[in-house]
Amino acid sequence: MRRLYGIMAWQHGEKPRLAFLARRICAVLAVLMLVGAVAAAQGSTVDSVTVSVRSDGVPPPTRVTKRMELSVATVGEHVLIGKKVTDIAANSAAYEAVIKEVFDRVLVGYFVQDVTIVPGPDTQISVVVKPWGEVVREVSLETDFGNLPPVAIELIKQDMGNIQEKLSRVLVGMPVDALDWAGSMSKTVIRESLSDQLPEFRVGIEFIPGPVTVAKLSLTPIGPIVRDVSVTLRSRTLPNLILLDTRPTVEAEAAVLRGLPVAFVERHNAFFAERLKAAAARHSVASRYGFELTASLIPGFETVVLIETETTKYNIGLEAYLDMGRTEYDTSLRLHIGKKVGNFDELFLETTFIPSTVSWEFVPGWGHRLGAKTEAGAKYNLSDDKALLWLRQDLGSNWMLRLERTPADDRNELGVRYKLHDYLSVEYVFTNDDNWLRLIGNL
Repeated sequence: MRRLYGIMAWQHGEKPRLAFLARRICAVLAVLMLVGAVAAAQGSTVDSVTVSVRSDGVPPPTRVTKRMELSVATVGEHVLIGKKVTDIAANSAAYEAVIKEVFDRVLVGYFVQDVTIVPGPDTQISVVVKPWGEVVREVSLETDFGNLPPVAIELIKQDMGNIQEKLSRVLVGMPVDALDWAGSMSKTVIRESLSDQLPEFRVGIEFIPGPVTVAKLSLTPIGPIVRDVSVTLRSRTLPNLILLDTRPTVEAEAAVLRGLPVAFVERHNAFFAERLKAAAARHSVASRYGFELTASLIPGFETVVLIETETTKYNIGLEAYLDMGRTEYDTSLRLHIGKKVGNFDELFLETTFIPSTVSWEFVPGWGHRLGAKTEAGAKYNLSDDKALLWLRQDLGSNWMLRLERTPADDRNELGVRYKLHDYLSVEYVFTNDDNWLRLIGNL
């Protein structure tokens, strides 16, 4: 019975007492932890300082704010690092006054309205500033483009974007007196922006402080400069004598490339090529003969401009021949006048003058384009009443193959031609019983 009573007493009375005891133990542990934390806090020191700066009014630019925060952090670290947290908490007003006084003297253009310190191993310092005196209300931009041509200036302006808006974001709202020390950061912001948008130029920036602050930008080319420009006009369907009329117009347009950085011309290659093409197309000869134009540039110290000119209406060629290693008919002059019929066919007349015999040959004919580089057809020599079959194959890189056959005589003539430049080619001619070297003037 006594044992049973003991069990019943534990079940009905001891269990609440144990719960009460557990609560007491937890409370004691909590008190001990709190006392330990207080003791630790009393013994801890400031290891780092974190600063935030805000403005009562128009906020300073981000970089200016960061520079202020670095300045306050330097002062705060000098004053607070190593000090006991409890000491700072007890004398926070004095420390705040010290930081305010020092920062007031350092920070030109602003005065410090309030400093708040939140002590701890990482002590927090909050600073409120306000501009004094005149502030920048507006930014006026003046850009010195030097001797750059108008077309290049327009391109540069497009590359620069709305630089005045960027300057306004950096400067508007800042005290005028603060531009002496904050201006360098503003210049850095603009230079970094333009180095990506305009890498071929070095940008110089000067500020004239005032309510309307004047920002003066100057551009200096970097790297190789285009010293000269050579213009080449080529055509398979027009003689060079006709293209000569167009050359001055293209050369005048190409002159704007002189003095520009080579890298700038390369970056805007398509733009300049289109302008040169448009200049050639504006000439009256272009509309008269129905020019189809292609323009390309090879930028460099001497930039090469190539205008390829073809016509949709005619095929006109004028060539002078001088044969070396041939005793008769060694000089001649040939005029080819063709009218295009559709997209692939041509009707033509070739007129050849032979000075040694003072004679003329008239050869009408027909040609058909088999592909981008191949033409073939037939022609008839009225002077000796003989028909000819012909084939012309463009081999690329200034090479061309020519084959003619006269069925009545069973005579074949093969010519391999190389174009030395726009006005001169050389051809080696093979026939059934002879061969010779021919110089061809592309007139």
